Amino acid sequence: MAKESIFNWVEQRKLRGYYLFGYEEVKNAFASKSEQYVSTSLTRLIAQKRIINPAKGFYVIIPTEYALTGIVPATFYINGMMNHLKRDYYVALLSAASFYGAAHQRPQSFYVINNQTTIRSGERAGVNFLFIRIKNIYDNYIIPHKGKLGDINVSSPELTAIDLVAYQGKIGGLNRVSTVLSELVDNLNFSKVDREFFKIHKLPVYQRLGYILEDVLEEYEIAETLYKKMLEYGFTKLRGIPFKIGKPTSGCMQNTKWKVIVNQEIAIDE
Repeated sequence: MAKESIFNWVEQRKLRGYYLFGYEEVKNAFASKSEQYVSTSLTRLIAQKRIINPAKGFYVIIPTEYALTGIVPATFYINGMMNHLKRDYYVALLSAASFYGAAHQRPQSFYVINNQTTIRSGERAGVNFLFIRIKNIYDNYIIPHKGKLGDINVSSPELTAIDLVAYQGKIGGLNRVSTVLSELVDNLNFSKVDREFFKIHKLPVYQRLGYILEDVLEEYEIAETLYKKMLEYGFTKLRGIPFKIGKPTSGCMQNTKWKVIVNQEIAIDE
């Protein structure tokens, strides 16, 4: 075969609309060639900005519309990459909020929550990934969103809301959380959550969310629905908790309903 054979193989896949492939797939297609030849050919195609390699053994053919920069949005291949890595996952936090028109500003990172072994965060093929590992993923609160190459797992608005509060430190703090929540509220419907929803995070997360919705954003009906659901599932005795973790609470007032000690004032970014 000519040296261009892997190049041609990639181009043919692109013409047929197959943009994702694995190293083993190439190796099997060119079984008569050495591993060195296959690796060198793939490296050359990366240098030519024809393919990217966002995970070990996983490749993405760069669509024509991204050929100039060579940077492919993570939404284009995230499902294929996580399947390749054999991880259950969902797009989360600011990246999930953007699916509901609530990112406010374009996220600097692409946030993914997954189970099993932690995946290294950092830049992959020009995209800054931030991976968070959790023990259990609750499928009831994952919504498939259509992408160019199939469905993408995205947290529901309600799961996005509690994750934003739980992982506030990873997205810029409570001011950022409150700003994004102010744009997410039209999508929130806590009347449909079940007992499982309150197993995802510890109770203080829901208290802080309720406080933000009611006292900061003045979304009284949404907050009340969340509160009634908490009572329905037995959370009737809330303990006092700091709004901002790790910040002194001396002299701060405590919210009567949510039992949140208000040790930080919130400024919504308009």
